[in-house]
Amino acid sequence: MRQHVPKLTDDISNNEFLDLIVDCFHSAIFGTVDENGKPHTNVIDIDFNENERLIFTTTNQKSFYRNLKRHNHVSITALHGRETLTSVGFTLQGYVDEISPSYLNKIFEIKPEMHHIYANKTEDFDTLRAFALTPVIGSVYDLRDENVFQKQFDFINQNKEEMA
Repeated sequence: MRQHVPKLTDDISNNEFLDLIVDCFHSAIFGTVDENGKPHTNVIDIDFNENERLIFTTTNQKSFYRNLKRHNHVSITALHGRETLTSVGFTLQGYVDEISPSYLNKIFEIKPEMHHIYANKTEDFDTLRAFALTPVIGSVYDLRDENVFQKQFDFINQNKEEMA
């Protein structure tokens, strides 16, 4: 069960934005392209945020996996809410890279439902691959209050701004 989205303010940091994605959005829609440049989407659950990288898994049996390996620039989006005028949504663009299979153990530790999904399915478990999404730019909007809240997040230039 995901948490309720807290009231958002301009003080939300890049890292807090990523934590919001993990904590409050059940799944995100990933946009990728195939070898011919044609767009494709897939729904993925973001498992956790580690050092401003979003960690998730997919199976190597899907075309989504092959698309990520061929073209690692992705866009993700999700919506939280029952109706548009009471919703919170986000978009995020970045690059994904396959990471160590040891991350699967951490995911299984923090996501007990994974044990149920893959119980007695060793063959399916062996097809899982862990990925890290390194964000480039993102945005969030909140339509729950009278005043629409919007904020953009720049992950490339954040270190330059912090040093200034």
